Amino acid sequence: MKKRIHARKHRLVGVVVLILCFSVAALIFLKYSGNRNIAVPFHKNVNKTFVHPGTSLETKPLHAEDTSLTKSIARVRSAFNLYLDDVHFSGTAVLVSHGHVVLDKGYGYRNVRLHLPNKPSTEYYIGSITKSVTAVAFMQMRQQGLISFNTHVSQFYPDFPNGRSISMLDLLCHVSGLRGIPETSQYVTRDEQVQRIADWNLRLSYRPGSRWSYQDDNYTLVASILDKVSLKAYGETLHQFIQKNIFDKAHMTHAGFKNAMLQSSYRSFPYTGIISKPIPSFTQLFGCGDVYMSAWDLYLFDQALADGTLLSDASYHTIFQKHFNVSDYTLGWYLNRAGWGNRTYSSHGVLGGWNGSNAFSMDRQNFVVLLSNSSRTSGIFAHANYMTFDMLSK
Repeated sequence: MKKRIHARKHRLVGVVVLILCFSVAALIFLKYSGNRNIAVPFHKNVNKTFVHPGTSLETKPLHAEDTSLTKSIARVRSAFNLYLDDVHFSGTAVLVSHGHVVLDKGYGYRNVRLHLPNKPSTEYYIGSITKSVTAVAFMQMRQQGLISFNTHVSQFYPDFPNGRSISMLDLLCHVSGLRGIPETSQYVTRDEQVQRIADWNLRLSYRPGSRWSYQDDNYTLVASILDKVSLKAYGETLHQFIQKNIFDKAHMTHAGFKNAMLQSSYRSFPYTGIISKPIPSFTQLFGCGDVYMSAWDLYLFDQALADGTLLSDASYHTIFQKHFNVSDYTLGWYLNRAGWGNRTYSSHGVLGGWNGSNAFSMDRQNFVVLLSNSSRTSGIFAHANYMTFDMLSK
């Protein structure tokens, strides 16, 4: 009897040990297989219920037959990672190629004093990259018949100087003839800012459509008009419209507006060197620089734009169409910008110490997002994009 009990105890111990071994092996596998060389949904026929890698992103690992792709991804990751280390990049980099995450990594500190590192979830103000978001909101309202390229400023602001001559397309492509007004830290309402722009532009600097001049005020005027349209049609502000129709649709969980980032536990702090330039009031950056997000969220925006989640195929191609001979800038993007990579769409933004770039290839297969919280690396973006797209295309 004692021998039977003893044998049963041995078997029980053996089963427990076996279960523990399997559990430990599973934990080790989950830890080290994580989000390396993962694939993200891209095409319209793929189920796109995903968020950030490492949370609940639906992914698939590279298979053994993907040896050449694995080597290519490893080569690009290694070269780009070394480059960012060499230039002392402070921020977050996201590279995605043909549905596979090549790199999603933070560099440097989001808070130097507390030694808090930048991570994939770190949030940054994106400066003028905001214009591409405003342009998508415009195109969505255009699809709904609420506004058109030929809508003129005078329809919403009858007393605006030369408002009958300035169309939405003129503003969206920076060919309106408006002069840029100084941006200050003073709080203003939407219509007070429009009046400031009007007072500064009693006469246009050139006939609309005849020249190109990059001015934030073009997009502030677009955003102010879209705000009026959204309030009338839906009873919601432009920011509420963007949140629901862009951020939520693209599953962007680390994106928002104005001062909200300053209360976020994911916020980054800007570093500009010895002399720090004060940031203008966000009320003066409406539609042109009042958005923040993580680098991964910016990639999600790009992907949702590219795969048809945000716009129809016709609207997508309209955004990336050259509308004026005087410029290769269109609706928030540069078309094949010199020195930024062949056959690419790109945008660039600066706000105080925050600066970054956002670009993807015309075939919608390669995406490069760089967001930084240090002005020391503001000069790297063109070369970084050119180098990366060149490697990804091989």
